[in-house]
Amino acid sequence: MIKLKSLLVLLLLFCLLVVSCVTHSQQASLGETHPDMVITAKAKEDLVMAVLSEAKTPNRYDLYLGNSIDIALPPETTSNVRFMNWIQALFAKEAGWSHIEDQYTTQLKEKFSEAELRELLNLVKQPLVKRLVQAEIEAYSASAKERRRLLSKLWDNYNRGMFKPPSETLQ
Repeated sequence: MIKLKSLLVLLLLFCLLVVSCVTHSQQASLGETHPDMVITAKAKEDLVMAVLSEAKTPNRYDLYLGNSIDIALPPETTSNVRFMNWIQALFAKEAGWSHIEDQYTTQLKEKFSEAELRELLNLVKQPLVKRLVQAEIEAYSASAKERRRLLSKLWDNYNRGMFKPPSETLQ
C-alpha cells in the first residue's frame, strides 16, 4: 500500500511538472508570436528611434531642406560653398529634423506594431539597404547643381506667366 501511495505521489508530481512545463512553453511561444501583447511604450519608442536612425531619416530630412534653398537662391549663388554650407546649417537649425521628429515618431508608433518595427529595423540594418540609402543621399547631393538650375528656370518661367494655373485652383 505504501508503494502504491508513493507511486501515486510521484505520478501526481510528474503530472504537475508536465503541466507547468507545457504552460510555460505556451506562454513563451505566445510571447514570440504575439510580441504586441507584451509591449511597452518605451520599447516601441526605442524601436522607432532605431529604425529612423538606421534609415538615416534625420540626416536625409535636413539634407532635403536643400530643396527650399535650391528654389530660393539662383544657381550662381550656390557656387559659394561656405555660404551654401552656412545656409544649409541655418535651415537645419531653424526648420530641421529636431522640429518635426515627434511627428515622425508618432506616425511610426501609430502605423506599425512592435513586431513590424523589429522587422523594419532588421531590414534597414541590411548592408544592401544601407548601400541603397547611402547611394540615394549621394545621388541627391550630386544632382544639386542641375536641380538648382531646373528649379530656377521653373520659378523664372512661372513668374513670367508661362504657366497658367487651372481655373479651379484659383477659387
